Amino acid sequence: MWASCETLAPTVERPRGLSEPPSPPWVVPSSDAGDYPGGAALAGLADSPFSSRFWSWTGRSGRRYVFSVYSPSTCPAFCHAVLLVALRDGLRRPTILSVRDTGAFPEPVIARAQCDYGSLGSSLEFHVHLPPSSDEGRAATMADLTIAGP
Repeated sequence: MWASCETLAPTVERPRGLSEPPSPPWVVPSSDAGDYPGGAALAGLADSPFSSRFWSWTGRSGRRYVFSVYSPSTCPAFCHAVLLVALRDGLRRPTILSVRDTGAFPEPVIARAQCDYGSLGSSLEFHVHLPPSSDEGRAATMADLTIAGP
């Protein structure tokens, strides 16, 4: 059973709008400018029942990363994964809101993301990528998918 949002961070105020909440050390904040790495559906899965379950994000380096797409309530708790919190716009294009490392204890990271962004409704998605299991590999993937702030 998940802890409530208040149990997870009783002293942190819930974010308003799309602003990034205060970041614990395993969260890489995203830019408010909307200048995110690009993404695309997987062409090989077009017109298949699986087309909505996978998304390919391209990092600043040009490298592509394949993510599994979940609703926030059904996202599995994979250890040492990269979790993107994404919001689909009216044209169904996702925008990255947050990039997080699930670390050795993924349940609290996923629960925190659910609390931080749950009010955004059915357009919210959690994208999960299983990179190399080294801390350096995850850090490099997260850095590649995150636009540096001003």
